[in-house]
Amino acid sequence: MPIPSQTAKVACGCSTRIDTVDAVREAVEDVAAAMAGNTDLAVVFFSRDHLTRAGMIDSMLLDTLAPQHLVGMSATGVIANANEFDHVPGISVFALSCPDVEFHTFTEHDLDWPETKDDSERLSQIIKADSPDLRGIMLFADPFVPLLRLIPAISSCLSDSMDSPAVPLFGGVASAGSKPGTNRLLRNDEIRIGGIVGLSIRGAMRIDALVSQGCHPIGRPLIVTKANRNIIESLGGRPALQAIQEMAHQISQRDRELMQQGLFVGRVVNEYRDRFGRGDFLIRNVVGVDPKHEVIAVNDIMRVGQTIQFQVRDAATATEDLELLLAAQQLDDPPLGGILFSCTGRGLNMFDEPNKDASTIRRSLPGLPLAGCFAAGEIGPVGNEAFVHGQTAALALFRCM
Repeated sequence: MPIPSQTAKVACGCSTRIDTVDAVREAVEDVAAAMAGNTDLAVVFFSRDHLTRAGMIDSMLLDTLAPQHLVGMSATGVIANANEFDHVPGISVFALSCPDVEFHTFTEHDLDWPETKDDSERLSQIIKADSPDLRGIMLFADPFVPLLRLIPAISSCLSDSMDSPAVPLFGGVASAGSKPGTNRLLRNDEIRIGGIVGLSIRGAMRIDALVSQGCHPIGRPLIVTKANRNIIESLGGRPALQAIQEMAHQISQRDRELMQQGLFVGRVVNEYRDRFGRGDFLIRNVVGVDPKHEVIAVNDIMRVGQTIQFQVRDAATATEDLELLLAAQQLDDPPLGGILFSCTGRGLNMFDEPNKDASTIRRSLPGLPLAGCFAAGEIGPVGNEAFVHGQTAALALFRCM
C-alpha cells in the first residue's frame, strides 16, 4: 500500500504464486503503478521456492521498476504489509523514491575483508561512513559469512561517541538454505552465491532501527567476577550456578516455568547508566551448564566486571517488547515505510496466531508499507553498537527529512 507524498513515494507488493514469473508480475503490479517510473531503490525478498529463478526475479524487477539500485535476499518466508508468509511460496517487493537521498551498494569484495579489519579509515571510506550525511547501512549476509568480527568493525566506524546516536546498521541473514551455496543475494544485476550485500544510505533521510529482543529480566543485576571466554565461572563472588539457583527461589512460579524453557543472559551494553531497562541489555543464550564446576556457558565472550541480568522469553513478552518500541514511534511523524527482519524462530514457531509481528507493527503504525523476511539472524543496534541477534524482530523505519 503506497503512501502518497509530494516529496517521496514508498510502495510494497507481494505474491504467493508458485510460478516465479506470475509471482513477480503480481508483486510489482501495484508497486509499478505507484512509483510511476521513479524508483530510487527496490528491495526484494523471495522464498526458497523461487531460489533457482533468482536471475528471473532480478531481471524482471530491473525491467519493470527500473530502479537506480536493487538489493535482495532469499529466505524461508517473506513479510508484506500485515502478512507473514513463512515456509510457503512468497515474493515481497519494497520500492522507494526520495529526493536528495543517495544509495551506494557494496559487497565483501569491495570491503577487501579481512585486510581492512584493522584499518577503520579505509573501511569507513568503502562503506561511506566518512560521509557526514550517512544515515544508515542495510546489510544482507549469507549465513556462512563470519559476521562476528565484521559487524563490530562496521559498527565501530558508524559510532562517533557513546554520547551521540550512532548511524544505524541493520539487516538480516539469508535463511532459504542451510548449506553453503544454497542462498542467493541480489545486487543490481548481480546474482550472488554467498558473501554479503550492503547498502549505504545518505542524504535527506532519517532511519530508526529498532530491535525487539522479546525478553524480560528476572532476579537482579549481577557482576561477573570470574570468566573465561564464553564461560561464566562466578557472579558476585559466588559460583555462577549457585547464583542461578538462589535467584530461582526469589522469582515467580511463572518465571521459573519460563526458565525451564530457556534461560538467557542480558549483558549490559552501557555500564555508565545508573539503572538498566530492557533496551540496555544485549540478550544471549545460556548454551550449557556444568553442574560439577558450577559454571555456565553463554554464546558471547564474557569479561570480568561486566554487569549481567538473567532473562526469560515468551510470546507475551515478545509482543509487549515490540509494542513498547513502537509506542515511541507513534509520537513522531508517520514513517514512509519499513523493512522487517523477523527470526525464523518467531512467527508460528513462537506465537499462537499468524502474522503476529507484522500485524503488531501495522496496528501501531496504520497503513505502513512494510516488507521483510524471516531471517537466520537479525542485525540491529542495542545502545550505540550493532550486533547479530537471534529470536528477535529487527525493524528499520524510514522518514524523509
